[in-house]
Amino acid sequence: MTRETEIMNLLLDRYERSGHCLPGKESNRRIMLNLTKGELDSYRENDPNVAEVNSAIETLTADLLVTAIWRKGYEGWLYDRVVLNLYELAKAYERAGREPLAMKAGIIAGILIGAKSFLQSPWKLKFLDDEIARLQATLRPSRLLTMDETVVESIVKVLKYTEKGPELMRVISANCFNDSKYLEQNTASHLSSIAKAYEPDLVAYHTLDDERLTQSVVLEQIGILTYPEILEFCGSVRLSFGNSIMSTDVFRNGFCIQSENFRFLTGADISDIRTLIFIENRTNYRQYILRGAAPDTLVIYHGGFYSPAKGRLFNILSEGASPTARTLFWGDIDLGGFLMFTRLKREFFPNLAAWRMGSEDFEKHKAFGLKRSSTYLELIRKKMRDDQFDAIFYPVAQLILQSGVTIEQELML
Repeated sequence: MTRETEIMNLLLDRYERSGHCLPGKESNRRIMLNLTKGELDSYRENDPNVAEVNSAIETLTADLLVTAIWRKGYEGWLYDRVVLNLYELAKAYERAGREPLAMKAGIIAGILIGAKSFLQSPWKLKFLDDEIARLQATLRPSRLLTMDETVVESIVKVLKYTEKGPELMRVISANCFNDSKYLEQNTASHLSSIAKAYEPDLVAYHTLDDERLTQSVVLEQIGILTYPEILEFCGSVRLSFGNSIMSTDVFRNGFCIQSENFRFLTGADISDIRTLIFIENRTNYRQYILRGAAPDTLVIYHGGFYSPAKGRLFNILSEGASPTARTLFWGDIDLGGFLMFTRLKREFFPNLAAWRMGSEDFEKHKAFGLKRSSTYLELIRKKMRDDQFDAIFYPVAQLILQSGVTIEQELML
């Protein structure tokens, strides 16, 4: 980079951060470098680079790109300030070898506007609308995006692709970029951040102290799978795959099915089941079924934040369950458990009941509870005020606030 280019880029950086650059804004401030205050490296008394910098400033001045002012008492030796000529911005950008910010913002906005016709998910459309409005108002995207149009195009490609449904990350990457690792290496972190900020269920969870979702879990929620997901339950279920029916009751210690095979499932008959129990923690799930569940009980491994594939399983079970069957959820007695219960009840099982998550269970185990921060406790208060978890947990939530501890499921084994 030449000295002339360096100086022009520094001035244009300041111009693009100023009110001069914003649509509909005006500013009387000059765009300049204060050389006396050290705003250009290697420009000070007795520095060997002074002559080179002075020559560059004189060339830019002769080309009417800048106005230069000598430092008082150092005339002919050291400049005090270099001011950008705002009437020659086109030439300034050309000399710096860069595109104007407004042009770059227009290109990015155009990519996002074009993507809207291919997307249906409301949260994706909301993300695009917010970024388009921001680009038009400030010429810059939010922290979720970038001014690199190649990266923006890759994000849009994946958002379009995932409208089809869940798929393995490397398959998506190969289909979108002819490179099975491109998505993971260049786009995954951007997509994860966007999803956490806009996908409704992720928004409800990502603020929790103890529910820091991994990138792979976040991407699963929007249909990008690192590996085929394993769905687990234990009990008598007759699974229909087209004209084929398979019974799982012979698998006494639990049944598993890959999400890739699960997509071909057309129905599940659980009419003989009288109780469905969703268990959040894997250790508790395993111990429960190894102890032997009743023949008319179906035990489902819920896990933490469930994916769309697992949500489809839950939906099939809800449709196949007898109207008289009772449905239970057992999770940690904490904010994460409350939110998991609330989501499962809202989306699939309106008569869902909590199991071993009440005030008596809390009191029985609180001596060994997990100490919580004041930030976490304040978050519980806020979620209660905003009605973001089921009111059946309000009494035990008050006990958490009073004691400052929560109860993990493993304590109840």
